[in-house]
Amino acid sequence: MKRSIPWVTIVGLALTLACGGLYISGLDFVKVLSAKVYDSFISRIHEPPKSGKVVIVDLDDRSLQTLGQWPWSRYLVARLTDRIEACGPSVVAFDIVFPERDRTAPAAIRDDLKRQLGFDVTLQGVPDAFADYDQLFAGSFSNGNVILGCAMDPCDDMVTEPDATVDPFYDGSHLLTRGPSGLTVNTFLRQSRGVTVSIPLLRKASQTAFFNAWVDPDNIVRSTPLIWAYGPNRIYPSLALEAIRIDRGIDQCIVQYDSGGMIALRLHDLVIPCTRNGSLVINFRDVNTEAASGFSSSFARYSAADILAGKVATNALAGKIVFVGTSAVGLRDIKATPLTGLFSGVEVHATMVDDILAGDALNQPNYDEGIEFVGVLLSGALLTLLIARGRAWLSFVFSVAAVVGVMALGLFLLRRFHLVVMPTWMVLSIIVIYIILTTLRYWQEELHKKRVRNMFGTMVSPTVLHYLENNPGSFSLTGVKADATVFFSDVAGFTTISEQLEPEKVSELLNRYLTPMTDIVMAHGGYVDKYAGDSIMAVWGVPYAMKDHAVQACMAAIEQQARLAEIRPLLCKEFGHDIHVRMGLNSGTVTAGNMGSKNRFSYTVMGDVVNQAARYEPANKFYGTAIMIGEPTFRLARDLIETRLLDRMVVKGKTVPVQIYELLGLKGRVEASLIETACLYEEALNLHWQCDWDGALERLATILAHRPDDGPALHMQERIIAYQVHPPPENWTGEYVHASKG
Repeated sequence: MKRSIPWVTIVGLALTLACGGLYISGLDFVKVLSAKVYDSFISRIHEPPKSGKVVIVDLDDRSLQTLGQWPWSRYLVARLTDRIEACGPSVVAFDIVFPERDRTAPAAIRDDLKRQLGFDVTLQGVPDAFADYDQLFAGSFSNGNVILGCAMDPCDDMVTEPDATVDPFYDGSHLLTRGPSGLTVNTFLRQSRGVTVSIPLLRKASQTAFFNAWVDPDNIVRSTPLIWAYGPNRIYPSLALEAIRIDRGIDQCIVQYDSGGMIALRLHDLVIPCTRNGSLVINFRDVNTEAASGFSSSFARYSAADILAGKVATNALAGKIVFVGTSAVGLRDIKATPLTGLFSGVEVHATMVDDILAGDALNQPNYDEGIEFVGVLLSGALLTLLIARGRAWLSFVFSVAAVVGVMALGLFLLRRFHLVVMPTWMVLSIIVIYIILTTLRYWQEELHKKRVRNMFGTMVSPTVLHYLENNPGSFSLTGVKADATVFFSDVAGFTTISEQLEPEKVSELLNRYLTPMTDIVMAHGGYVDKYAGDSIMAVWGVPYAMKDHAVQACMAAIEQQARLAEIRPLLCKEFGHDIHVRMGLNSGTVTAGNMGSKNRFSYTVMGDVVNQAARYEPANKFYGTAIMIGEPTFRLARDLIETRLLDRMVVKGKTVPVQIYELLGLKGRVEASLIETACLYEEALNLHWQCDWDGALERLATILAHRPDDGPALHMQERIIAYQVHPPPENWTGEYVHASKG
């Protein structure tokens, strides 16, 4: 549909750009949908833990039931730490912060009584080592491989002047930043308005790292920070990152960034991928669910109660990174992940360590948005072109293949290369563009079909109309050259008939005559251009291209005369008049299209071919014939029709003579006597062109002896007799000039 293609293309490209713009701006519901797609991908690629390096000591419900509610006295935590250290782990990381002094220690009770009540209390029977549980706990950090958690207080904007008194022992020497001069990495990281750290006594004897796990708006953990900013100069490592650094005995972690954000963290040869804001996209491991509690775990877990009771083999923790955390529901450290809704927070840190050490942490590079943006534009533009210019099935197949393809590609990249490139926006843009453009094109095609029906519905056969509706590119409404055969017919003496009948009778007579004639035209693939009273103008070859337009037109004319012969007696009996019809046909190149004024127009044909056909119809009157055709029509249909060469005629308004023929019937269906008459007539015509008047009259006499009412012979005889009295000029070539149109 040529006129609709520009609109479809324009709308499609506009939609593509709009989708690109919305992608850049971001929409919350798309982010949620993309997260769900991501979850479905993760559920298809998860694997068991690979590093074999991670163990969890769990302050589980059984430990709390056995040893009492949390928080425990620090002497018990110190004892737990000693038992763990005795097993030879490489790192002990507490997913716990100890921000206050242990008030259950004897020294703490003594000090409180003196401060609050003024009592001087002495400690008797308590060894000095057990007077201060915090000191006891700090003493268990003898190997320097203990990490205590701290809690970041998230905020949106960077704190310009962090409170130095909150963490006076901050040491950022373990994190070395590398990036463009004048640009600080802190601007890209998660921001905090404050930090909750353990008490100084414990802080001095251990390392500190944050244990916050980042949850998305739907409360699911998918990625979590590796480093976190507190103000413009402070950077805290995550529990997982610090555990790996200590396990590997590395002094510094290199933080790499550029103008687009974080690139990676390096621990010597170990490269840790991260997002632009310094988060690790977690590759969650297989989970095993405990039937009783419904709690899920990916790693070896040992109850703290069993550790304290000496029920765990020493080699179970040897050389391991041990995370101490809780799965107890009452302690509210339960997270949801793409794989399960019951996952302890300490498992998140353990999974991060396993991902990094196994080298299969997921990577969401800084250029992923550029890839998705280009994908949205390219897929939208290609789909637009297919819908605008291709077939409907092709755009549908492309859309389905594109959606399936980009989803499969996203899953493949995640599974094979651990690359996170989510195709959600591409899929949505393809679906939106396909639905809108297909609807628009369907709507425009329906408008076009309605327009075609309005223009041609009563003028062509249902078969032709169906073709025109479904092949809008096969014709044009704007004016084109086309090969066609034009047909004119007119009822002889209809003016007299109409004067003698009542108007209602005239209308009824016309309908009785025009209905079968129109049916015959359309049955042969013709287009009824117009009616003018009793006249019919029809065309073959436009708007529907036909190779045999001349043959079909001739067949329609012959069939109309035959049908008229059948109904003539009935019409004469009912209306009192014999109906005879003259027809003219001519073939050649015409101009076809919508013609008329700006506001009112109709589809028609114009050109010299049309004018000639219009002259042939009334010329039948002079020759006493019913159907006259031009030489181009004769040449195109000669193998299937019988004709009589009538004359070399010059119609009014022309100077060049044209040969005209009487259409007698279809080949093999014309009486032999009529063919013999046609041959004698053509002999007489040739003799007449040679000015052999006597020879021509002799043959005409033979014709009239057998067919006294033969119109062409009578007309020729009358003309020759006139030439005998007034001979034609010396330069005469046989042409006969008609002084009027009819």
